[in-house]
Amino acid sequence: MELAKVWPDDITFLGVLKACSHAGLADEALDYFDRMQKDYKVEASADHYSCLVDALSRAGKLYEAYNVIKEMTVKPTAKTWGALLGACRTYGEVELAEIAGRALFEIEPSNAANYVLLAKIYASVGRYEEAERMRMEMKERGVKVAPGSSWI
Repeated sequence: MELAKVWPDDITFLGVLKACSHAGLADEALDYFDRMQKDYKVEASADHYSCLVDALSRAGKLYEAYNVIKEMTVKPTAKTWGALLGACRTYGEVELAEIAGRALFEIEPSNAANYVLLAKIYASVGRYEEAERMRMEMKERGVKVAPGSSWI
């Protein structure tokens, strides 16, 4: 696009950031995010931040992703915190998982997946009391897991 003198817009950068995320190119995602704002004057939306946090999280740069969330110019969404929480499970990072989980409980108090994921993270490191506490918190808040189903 640059060689063809085509000016990228916010949607273009969403595609680029998502591609970086799925290709494991965290450093490139940071570079494009920076260039998006400085060179192309595209204002970062919550979706742009979510893609950047996802790219960093998938690459194991969890604290860097958390710093991006703390410095966001827009309010973090469930997608943003969910990207961090999911990667915390992959990398066994309990401290950040608790932060992300609590943020998700405020944004989506009735989403059972957030409670279940945090409980699984606790259980994976042998913290069974905390895992059970998550299940009790779900029960107290009236959050129920939808039963699985299949069309097959």
